[in-house]
Amino acid sequence: MANQDQAQAQVVQAALLNHDRVRRTTDIPVFHGRQSKDTIQPQQLIERLEKAARVAGWDQDQRKCDEFSLSLRDNALSWYNTLDNIIDFDKNNWAELKKKFLEAYAPKYSAKALCICFQDLRQKNDENVQDFYNRVSDTFRNAYEVKPAHTITYTGTLPGTATQAECNEVLKQGVKRMQLLMLNTVFLGGLKEEIRNRVLESGPTEPDESVKAAREIESIISDKKRDKGVYVTSIGDVVPQAEIYRGGTDMGEVDESEAVHLHEINAIRRRKGQPPFRFRVRPRGGSQRGSDGTGPRDGFNGTGAILCFFCDKPGHKIAQCHARAAGRGRGSRGSRGWRVASVDGPGTKSARDSQESLNC
Repeated sequence: MANQDQAQAQVVQAALLNHDRVRRTTDIPVFHGRQSKDTIQPQQLIERLEKAARVAGWDQDQRKCDEFSLSLRDNALSWYNTLDNIIDFDKNNWAELKKKFLEAYAPKYSAKALCICFQDLRQKNDENVQDFYNRVSDTFRNAYEVKPAHTITYTGTLPGTATQAECNEVLKQGVKRMQLLMLNTVFLGGLKEEIRNRVLESGPTEPDESVKAAREIESIISDKKRDKGVYVTSIGDVVPQAEIYRGGTDMGEVDESEAVHLHEINAIRRRKGQPPFRFRVRPRGGSQRGSDGTGPRDGFNGTGAILCFFCDKPGHKIAQCHARAAGRGRGSRGSRGWRVASVDGPGTKSARDSQESLNC
């Protein structure tokens, strides 16, 4: 008796587990008929429902149609009600209901729309390899679905005992292979250069081979940049982590008009708690001069040695300048030990003083 009860309990448990699996598998997402709310495309909704019907054994059209109607909301539900205006239309005919739904909501890809999609097939800075490949694949799929019927219809004398349907199938396979070849070419051409060049070295001919190699290379590049202390926002736009802690990215030399804009940008960045850009103002008519009017005054002494912007002596930067430290201690340069920049020419002492914080 105990064994029988145990066997019966196991049967019940297995039935409950199977029911729960089927319930989760057949959970159909809702469709609003609004792009701002919908999380699934019309064609994807139809495919999801038909797969759920196979899993759950919904053999009757009426069950498919009922499950479909229960997934509709807002505008889509209003559209469903308009089907009553069609004389003799049967809402329980799954084939006809599916056809009407796709006519109303499936996107129509004209030649112009497809051309625009193809022009945009470049991997974006914030887009990883897999997401880019998905976008390329979707574009080709949309183009393939609207292909003219004559592209997969065999014309001419049928070879041997082959039927028209058999020849059409062979031609369809050839068109599919050509589509995959074009997809692979467009995918490789749209990858970021640092990834594309290394993928092309292996010479993949199948899309699956290409995307696998691209994912591996992307992972290697990301790991190397993290090992070098690089803050990675995307592979195409990276900022060294050391630059962030050191006080921003060095912009090098800029002219006076660019310096004005950079000062404004830095003021905004400081208010937001972001590191400012560091830069040096390029003088009019060549390199800046030293305090005695001779020699270069651009941070180097002409031989590659660093030149201090505070004391004009080579071999150290302002951060290591003893004269500056002594001046701070005596308070000879203000309460904070910094000289105040005046609006003078770029070759004057005051103009050079305004760049003290840049030679750090």
